Amino acid sequence: MNIYTSRAELEEISEGLITVYAQRYSNRVIQSIDIEHFITQFLMLKIEYASFAEDDAGRIGFLADGETPLLIHQEGKIIPFVFPKDTIVLDKFLLSEKEQGRRRFTMAHEASHHILSKMYAVPATGRFHTEYDSERSYSKEELTQMFASAEWQADAMGASLLMPKRIIDNAMAKYNQCQPIKIYGDNTLAQREKNILRRMAAYIGVSYTALLIRLRDMNLLEYHDISEYISKELNLGGAAQ
Repeated sequence: MNIYTSRAELEEISEGLITVYAQRYSNRVIQSIDIEHFITQFLMLKIEYASFAEDDAGRIGFLADGETPLLIHQEGKIIPFVFPKDTIVLDKFLLSEKEQGRRRFTMAHEASHHILSKMYAVPATGRFHTEYDSERSYSKEELTQMFASAEWQADAMGASLLMPKRIIDNAMAKYNQCQPIKIYGDNTLAQREKNILRRMAAYIGVSYTALLIRLRDMNLLEYHDISEYISKELNLGGAAQ
């Protein structure tokens, strides 16, 4: 599936989906999105867990098409198992409490593949959610698949589903008085802003990194020169003459 959809269109569709979902289940859209409920009750997909045995350890989520086998550990053996169509399969390690953010994002990513297949009116195919490992050597084919348009679209839509504007606005009001997050240069945050982001991420139920990327995409970061961080936050360089 290589049909192009703009980020703005993906955002609009995601916001529309969450709006319809909120109208039906208002108690599920308050401080965070109940993504598991959204998937099972609104999208009518199933969620299952298995111990993945794929060669690529970065593969942690899978959208089953009823045909493509997934390698799993079962009774001390590695077997290819075909899960029923429209089943989101997650690696069991994601059940750990500390993996909540990754678990929720992986669910949203795989759900987005299902939504995208409906948008493009094409049959859903078995798809992995693969996390990029900077220490691993990837083949050209693996990198092409990982960064294919279908994957970034699923990432973008997944982020929009988990962090719709209403949820971000609530968190920004609660933790930063509706003000943008101050950032120095392109990537540097002061400790105060880091603490705010950590509290916001915990409140919404996403990872720190996912939230920062989302705020960047929503133009909710206020950029300052790195020299301001050095002089005001680190108090280095002496007073300006």
